[in-house]
Amino acid sequence: MITLFVAVFIFLLGLSWPIIPKSYRQFHLRRFWGKSVLGDDFIISYGAFLDSRLIEPNPPPFRFVKRYTDGRIVQFIGPWGNVVADAEIRSASYIINTLSKYRKKAIPVIDDRTAFDNLNRTFISIGSGSSNQITDLILREPNNVFLEFGQEDNTTFIRDKKSGKKFIGFQDPVRKDYGIVLKIPHLRFPGHFFFVCAGLGEWGTSGASWHLATKWRHLQREYGNNAFGIVVEVQLGSDESAHRIFP
Repeated sequence: MITLFVAVFIFLLGLSWPIIPKSYRQFHLRRFWGKSVLGDDFIISYGAFLDSRLIEPNPPPFRFVKRYTDGRIVQFIGPWGNVVADAEIRSASYIINTLSKYRKKAIPVIDDRTAFDNLNRTFISIGSGSSNQITDLILREPNNVFLEFGQEDNTTFIRDKKSGKKFIGFQDPVRKDYGIVLKIPHLRFPGHFFFVCAGLGEWGTSGASWHLATKWRHLQREYGNNAFGIVVEVQLGSDESAHRIFP
C-alpha cells in the first residue's frame, strides 16, 4: 500500500512539476508589479510631444530631416501627430522584453494624455514630469516621500525629499546622467501601483528603465512589495552602465 501511495504521489508530482515554477514566478511578479501585471490594466505610459512648428500660422512643409549612412540627406514632411523620443522607445522595450515572457497579451504602450483618461490601472511611466503628465501626477502624490526633480536657475537636479541631497548631472570632468526608479502604491485604486523611470536627460530615463527591467528581482528581495525610490547613475550612451548610487 505504501509503495502504491508513493508511486501515485510521484506520478502526480511529475504532472504538476511544470506548473509549479510558473506559479512561483507569477506569485513574485504580482507581488512586485501588482495584481494586474498579467492583464490589460497594466500599461506603459510615455510622454508625447508635438512639433512646435505645427502651432505656427504657416508651418514649413518639410519639417524633418533623414540622414543616411551613405551621406544622403532627405527632407520630408514627417508626422502631424505625436513625436516620441528615442530614449522612451528604448525604455519601453526593456520593460516589454522582461515581462512578455510571462504574459499572453502584449503590454499596452500609451501616450500620457490618453493614459490620463483612465487611472484605474498600474502604470510604468517613462520620462520626467516635464514631458509626461502621468509622471507629474505620480511625483506629486502624497505617498511619494522619496524623490523629486528640482531646478535652480538653469540647473536641474534630482533631490531626495528626506535629506535634501541633490544629484546634478552632466558635470565635468566626466559628464554623467542620473535617473530615478520609483514605486509607490496607487492610493486611488488599491492593488495597483505607480512606477516611474525618469532621468535628468534621455540616458538617465532609459538607464533607469533598463535597471528596473533587469534588476527587479533584486529590488523585490530588498523591498518586498513595499514602496521605494532609488537613484541610478548612467554613462552617456550606455543604458547598461546604469548602477544604483542612492540610497
